[in-house]
Parts: sequence; C-alpha cells; structure tokens
Amino acid sequence: MKISLPLVASLGVCAALVGGTVSAQSPEELACAKTRAEVRADCVKFLQTHVWDDGLGTYVLKKEAAVPEGVKTRAQITAERNKFLAAHRWNDGKGTWEAIPGKPRDVASEPLECKAVRSDVQKDCVAFMKTHRWDEGTGTYVAIKK
Repeated sequence: MKISLPLVASLGVCAALVGGTVSAQSPEELACAKTRAEVRADCVKFLQTHVWDDGLGTYVLKKEAAVPEGVKTRAQITAERNKFLAAHRWNDGKGTWEAIPGKPRDVASEPLECKAVRSDVQKDCVAFMKTHRWDEGTGTYVAIKK
C-alpha cells in the first residue's frame, strides 16, 4: 500500500492542531486574583506609609506612620529565627532539620571574628529560609510543605 505525501502532510497538520489545543492554557488560568484597580489601591496605600531607602535598597516605614497592631518588629522576628537556629541544625544528608543534642548554641552572641562558626550559622540560616516562610496570620515561621 502506497501512502501519498499530501495524506501524510494533512495527518501531521491535524496532529499538530489537536496537540496545540490540548496544551494551550485556558483563560481561567491566566486570570489575576486582583483587578488593576485593587492593585493600584494597594500600591497607593503602601506608598502612603513607606519610602524607598537608597542605603538599604528597600522600602522602609515612614517615621510618622504607625505600625499596624499585631505586626512584629524585625528584632522580634530575628530573635525567633535565632531561637530556632540555636536548637536545630540542617542535615544535608537527610534534607531535614535536626534538634541539637545537649546545650543549644548561642547564635546571637557568637563572636564575629570566628569565621568557621559564623559561616555555619549563615549556612543554617540560608537552609532555614529555604524550608520556612513567615506566616503573617500566626506571626511565626512555618515549614514549607512540599
């Protein structure tokens, strides 16, 4: 049986069209959670209470703006992170956090000149930030679920 070139070409075009429509995204997937007006309103509200700091390279709260009730300070958040890092160590082999047996290390008061200890703490901090996120609702760090 002989197969003609136009028949093979038309079958290929049909297969490409069917495959293209199946893999295309639906309009619902592309829809944003917020409208443009909501995003603009959020931006205006944010800029009323924050100002860009060139030295820090980030937005900071304006001096006259009041901190919303229940929002923890950066110092409180850092203290919670240091408390966790003092009691846990990242195990690369297992890919999990393990409690440190015995006396926990004192992360906040470790001397800066001790590069080996500081680098271990920094490595643990980076690993912590990869596996945890800050939850505004509870005001604590929570593990990221895989």
